[in-house]
Amino acid sequence: MTMDLEEIKRYSRQLVLPDFGTVEQQKLKEAKIAITGAGGLGCPTATYLTLAGVGKIDIIDMDSVDLTNLNRQFLYSPEDIGNAKAERAAQVLRNLNPTVEINGINKKITYDNAFKILKGYDAVVDGTDNFSVRYAVNDACMVNKIPVFHGAVLMYEGRATSIIPEKTACFRCIFPEAPPQGLVPTCREAGVIGSMTGLIGSIQAMETVRYIVGHKIGLLNRLLIVNADTMDFYKVKIVRREDCTACGSTFVPKPVDEVCEISVEPKVKGDE
Repeated sequence: MTMDLEEIKRYSRQLVLPDFGTVEQQKLKEAKIAITGAGGLGCPTATYLTLAGVGKIDIIDMDSVDLTNLNRQFLYSPEDIGNAKAERAAQVLRNLNPTVEINGINKKITYDNAFKILKGYDAVVDGTDNFSVRYAVNDACMVNKIPVFHGAVLMYEGRATSIIPEKTACFRCIFPEAPPQGLVPTCREAGVIGSMTGLIGSIQAMETVRYIVGHKIGLLNRLLIVNADTMDFYKVKIVRREDCTACGSTFVPKPVDEVCEISVEPKVKGDE
């Protein structure tokens, strides 16, 4: 695949960057990325990866648009209520950039099917909002050796990290076990501010783009925590665990029952 003149003009603001030329743009064009979740994080990540020129994007989500989504999920409008998120998001994004192949996959990711669904991608962007799917995505990507760009948002806090199989800590290294059901409030109970999802989603998209084109990425073995109450950004060092059931020496399947967002303290190695 090569770029035509229209694509060169479309991406000209990227192509004039001193470390970002036609070689890097071509890498994006040849990349195949999955986005798990078409919600608060999926909308900004899918949008910016589409606009950046990623060649193929699969958006996987089984939910339908609800009125409560519209404070943060900007790919949808009131007229979309009741429609499948993944399919509608793909339709909107194809209009934004017709040069990108975008597929909306209306399917629920489970521990049983994740290992098959998440195969053959250059990267996976994790925009899920519950423990069961997030652990399924992590474990499937560790087995399939696919990088994961993770994000999570609850209330006024956001988190992000970049996971490279066999090189960095994975999600289970940070959070070996999900908290008991009922311990952590759901997003419906605790709330979420829309602009925070945009912030964390943008960070996920940036890390993904930089990884695909071969640039250094900043969240390897680091968990970025953003506190919008104080507008503090800080990184926590995280450590790969040899006994991790997902990325350690022996893989051990560990499905997780469904609960919602994460608000527990990670296994860390000092602050940065």
